[in-house]
Amino acid sequence: MLPNPYGEESSFGKASESALSRRVNARDTQRIFWTKISTMPALPKIRVIISLISTLYAILLFSNIGNFSYDLGIILFLVLSILFFPAMLASNFAHMSARDRLQLKAGGKKSLEAYPGVERILNTLNEKLLRERTRILCSVLASFSIFAAQKMPENDPLNPTMLALTIILSLITLFNSSKLEQNIPMRAEDFPLLSLHAPTLHQSTLNWVLSDLIVAHLDPESAGLWEDWIAGLTDKVRINQTPDSAVEHLLRVLHLNHLELLDEQRLMSEAKRVFRVSAIDQLTSDESKFNITSLRRLMAHTRAWQPGLFRLIDRLQDSTMRGHYSLTENDWRMDLDLPPRCSQGQGDLFVMIHNHSKSNSMVEVEILSADGKPQKQTLRVKTNFSKRPKGPVMLGEEGNDIVNVLGKLIDNCIVLWIGLAWPDNTTGSKPVQVTLRGQLGETLSSIVVTTSLSSGINPESAGERMLDAAVAVRRLAISIAD
Repeated sequence: MLPNPYGEESSFGKASESALSRRVNARDTQRIFWTKISTMPALPKIRVIISLISTLYAILLFSNIGNFSYDLGIILFLVLSILFFPAMLASNFAHMSARDRLQLKAGGKKSLEAYPGVERILNTLNEKLLRERTRILCSVLASFSIFAAQKMPENDPLNPTMLALTIILSLITLFNSSKLEQNIPMRAEDFPLLSLHAPTLHQSTLNWVLSDLIVAHLDPESAGLWEDWIAGLTDKVRINQTPDSAVEHLLRVLHLNHLELLDEQRLMSEAKRVFRVSAIDQLTSDESKFNITSLRRLMAHTRAWQPGLFRLIDRLQDSTMRGHYSLTENDWRMDLDLPPRCSQGQGDLFVMIHNHSKSNSMVEVEILSADGKPQKQTLRVKTNFSKRPKGPVMLGEEGNDIVNVLGKLIDNCIVLWIGLAWPDNTTGSKPVQVTLRGQLGETLSSIVVTTSLSSGINPESAGERMLDAAVAVRRLAISIAD
């Protein structure tokens, strides 16, 4: 039998993977270096401003309404080319780093290329690199066009042609600069691909609500590392916990900490309730990929993408602390959230259902969306009995603490994440009705919400939410550093 270089006992695959990892690290070092240079304070704005000044100066040269210096025009475009050079190198190394990263294996088994969203990330970086090369090339050509016009006689018919070409090249440079400087990807060192990822596929039912939501918004590389991290927690959680339940508990208390309901001391106390000392050491270590700081960033990223689910959790927390009758008296509680505006004919509907009927039950959730595609969706889900609170829940009260009660309510509820769609040309206000029916078809609850459809870009569009998520993560990183 011939030896198999790709067999389990062979070191060929491992050596190849190790060489690829070293190449990623080398290119990442260059990416970080050039990104820091190209994003120095005020430098992105300076590039846009000089692009605008160069364009206006090219127009003045073409108009020939004054004695403007050709040499100054040449200098402006050459300076602009020099300013573009670090940004182009940063984009080039970012593209190479991302391409190599996505060829690695998750846990040494599954290729990262198998995760959804890889093509979008690479296409985004390809487009950015093309824009970087285009604007630096146009800037260099514009300086040569002015130089050529300077060497020509004033009455030469090619003189205004070369200056007109300069205006066109400067406008292309200005347009690409305005696009490129809006959002510079792969600036983070811990999750470099996160800002480039947009969720595509997700489960309709969220089992571990916050954990599943975070994973749905992780880029392929981070999602693979998350799986490895969860698998490595098997022996680092308390006896009555699993890695999934412990992480979910930690994410819940991080959200309560974000709402300023829990202080840092209580946060660490809750973490120690579900994790052993070895896991706590990792959660507080700056060397760990997933620690308290990085989990806060991931929560901020996810909150910017899907504020609807966090609004549901916040309303549940408020109702729990006030002892609202929907929790203390009703057998069923249904709450839902839909963005007030949906862009490009798409929207995310979140539905949270609590069963306080003292028995497990199959229910039917019917979703009717006017002019939607489809207009009607029906889901049958099994709900587990959840113990209802007896009254208002206090913070820190023994046996009736908000952390424990809220945690049980979230663990035992059903959370649905439903994607809604309308035809692309549909605009205006559209009602969406969600009806909860019992096993015998009886109506248990029904809620109607309204959303406004917009064909243009608005704060609820995917591109704007990607930008908001990146800004939220950077703002949190700056505040933590300070």
